[in-house]
Amino acid sequence: MTPFHTLRPFLASLLAFAPLCIVACNDDDDDDANDDTTTEAVVMTRNIYLGGDIFRLAAAQTPEQVPAVAAQLYQTVQATNFPERAKALADEIQAANPALVGLQEVSLYRTQHPSDGSPPESPNATNVTYDFLAVLLTELQARGLNYRVAAKVQNADAELPAALSGSATDLTDVRLTDHDVILTRGDVQVANVVTANYDFVQEVPAGGTTVGFKRGYTKLDATLNGARFTFVNTHLEDLMPGNDTQAAQLGGLVAGFERPLIVVGDLNTGPGTRQGAYDSLTSASTGLVDAWTQVGSGEGFTCCLSETLKDAAPHFTERIDLVLYTGDGIKPVSAEIVGNDAAKRTPSGLWPSDHAGLVVTFRLNR
Repeated sequence: MTPFHTLRPFLASLLAFAPLCIVACNDDDDDDANDDTTTEAVVMTRNIYLGGDIFRLAAAQTPEQVPAVAAQLYQTVQATNFPERAKALADEIQAANPALVGLQEVSLYRTQHPSDGSPPESPNATNVTYDFLAVLLTELQARGLNYRVAAKVQNADAELPAALSGSATDLTDVRLTDHDVILTRGDVQVANVVTANYDFVQEVPAGGTTVGFKRGYTKLDATLNGARFTFVNTHLEDLMPGNDTQAAQLGGLVAGFERPLIVVGDLNTGPGTRQGAYDSLTSASTGLVDAWTQVGSGEGFTCCLSETLKDAAPHFTERIDLVLYTGDGIKPVSAEIVGNDAAKRTPSGLWPSDHAGLVVTFRLNR
């Protein structure tokens, strides 16, 4: 056995080296997660689906055909049952516990009977039949969750006659008002809210004419546990040239926003899908980086299910719901797709939306 006095020099050296070892072993990018100079912020983007495919209106070739097609569209909205889907969406938010949520297709439906024949661009129906935002907030509150509307922009607002009774002479005006909304958790401080519509308005075919469909964005400055950042939520047009044109305007806008910056939304562009807009948004001129490419695993597809939401299994084939970021002092640490689990459909078998959602956790300097 080695005498203790011969071990003392060795032990002294070992003890002297121990603090250095501890520092070295903890000197990696992940170990600052619990220090007092950084904070984690979870964000979510969620297209909650207006309930039907508005592009089916293109099937109406004449004004006389519009009421029948509009009735079919509204009946699909009723069948996709947002009050039931809202429960599943609220469950997703509860599970992810995001500090900020960017919502798209936050729809308000109103009706008027009988139809007064007002043109689509002059909507005046006032009888509320579905208020998606109010329904979702009620579900969040029922779970004891403290979320509030921090920013809301009104986009398209249009009205069409619908033959809901099945009679071409007994028509009801159906009005759809589209919104994008940012929800913030109660511990997030908000300042400098901006809401606006894009300059370019896409014309959607309907009955031999077109209906203008506005898109917009919401922006705010957020503070969470001492970390400050800019947060933007948007929904870009699906059709061309709207997607390219609005993406170009968004790129110009974010160039002037303060950093760190997070941009979320249904951008209707991504790798392999109308990729020109995606490339411009993630170019050197914007500095925006696609969080999924940094911390996501797998293809990350989020779009799209069928109009009825009755798909037996998810068959997402596009990655167009994105979380982008830029600036010093911000780093994504995880990304997860939600809303793609068949076990979490509603009791009647509906998916929560025709899109999946994306949840990204960021580490931010305070």
